[in-house]
Amino acid sequence: MAEKEGLYDVVQNKDGELLFCIRARTGAPVQPQFFYDGVETALLVRDSRRAILLEFLSPMAVMALQKQNKVLIAEILDNELEHEYYAPVSKVRKLPV
Repeated sequence: MAEKEGLYDVVQNKDGELLFCIRARTGAPVQPQFFYDGVETALLVRDSRRAILLEFLSPMAVMALQKQNKVLIAEILDNELEHEYYAPVSKVRKLPV
């Protein structure tokens, strides 16, 4: 079962890359993957035991994800960067949640 990320930020840099800022989780990510349903929901599979559901994506993020093959994830703990990594984007019809 995926845990819902209540608050997160998403920004786009001048090159069109998306950066998702989420709260930090314990342990380092292992082979993270980012699944996108083509509408307004995404699922970050951080490792084999943890998946994070990102709901209500902004229109900017929805448009940008149509062209992305990877996203940058920043995990923040107490206003400090804890983990930063890329996750490949897979576009799916239905999220595995």
